[in-house]
Amino acid sequence: MTQVVQCDACGGRVVYDAGREAARCLFCGSVALHADEGHEAILRPDVMLPFEISRKIADQHYRRWARSSWWYPKPLRQLTIELSELQLPAWRFDASLETHWAGLVRAATRSGARPRAGVEHAELTCQVPASMGLREAELSALQPFDEGIAVRFDEGVPHEIPALSERAASEQARRRLQAEHRHKIMQAHRLQRCNCSTSMRIRGARLLMVPIYIGSFRYRDRPWRFVINGQTGKITGRAPLDRTKLAVVIGLAVAVLLLWLWLGSTGA
Repeated sequence: MTQVVQCDACGGRVVYDAGREAARCLFCGSVALHADEGHEAILRPDVMLPFEISRKIADQHYRRWARSSWWYPKPLRQLTIELSELQLPAWRFDASLETHWAGLVRAATRSGARPRAGVEHAELTCQVPASMGLREAELSALQPFDEGIAVRFDEGVPHEIPALSERAASEQARRRLQAEHRHKIMQAHRLQRCNCSTSMRIRGARLLMVPIYIGSFRYRDRPWRFVINGQTGKITGRAPLDRTKLAVVIGLAVAVLLLWLWLGSTGA
C-alpha cells in the first residue's frame, strides 16, 4: 500500500510505501510535508527504466564525487548519507526538423566574413522533466538513460507524481530542439552568426520514469543535494566550498597584489 506525500516548500509529490515515514523532502530537505489525499486525475507513465547499479555502488560514486575537488570541505567526504531510490517522471519527444538558415563565416574580405545559407534536416530527441523537484539542467547532466530496457510501470515503487502535461512539455521540447539544431548547424558550418527558421514535426511522445538515487545533507545549516543516474552512476549536484581554503587563497591573492603594487610604486 502506498501514500502520496507533498512538500509545502518545493511542491514535489512523491509516492512512498505507506509504512515508511518521510521525515524530509527528498528534493529540498524541507520538513514541511503532509499526506496528499487529493483525488485529481494523475498522468500514468507508459514505462519505467529499471535500476542497473546497487545503492552500494551509488554510494561509491558519491564518495568519489565528494573527493573530486580540493575546494570541497573534508567533512563532506565523511558524511553518512542515506541514498533514496526514486523513479522520476520525464517526457521523451522524437521530432523531425527542417531548418532554413543564413549566417556569416570568416573570409578574407574587407568585412572579414561572407554570407552562407542552406537547409538542414535532422531527427532529434530530448527529455523534459515532468518534475517539481528536479531541474532541467540536472536531468540533462544525468543523460543518457538506456530506454532499450524499459519495463512496465509499477505503481508500488517510490516515484514522483508527474507534474507536467504533454502539451506543456512539448512547448519546452520545441524550444530546446530548435536551439539544439541551430547549435549543430553553427558548429558544422563554423558560422559566426546564424538566423534560422525551423519547421518541426513531433513524431512521438511518451511519459516514462527514469531511475535516480537522490541524497541530501545539511552543512552549515544549509541544505544540499546530489542526484545519481541509477543506470550509469553519473552524478550531478552542488557541494559547499571550504571557507577556510577560500579565505587562505583570497588572502594570498591580496598579499601578492599588494606586494606587486608596492614594488611598482618603489620602482617608480
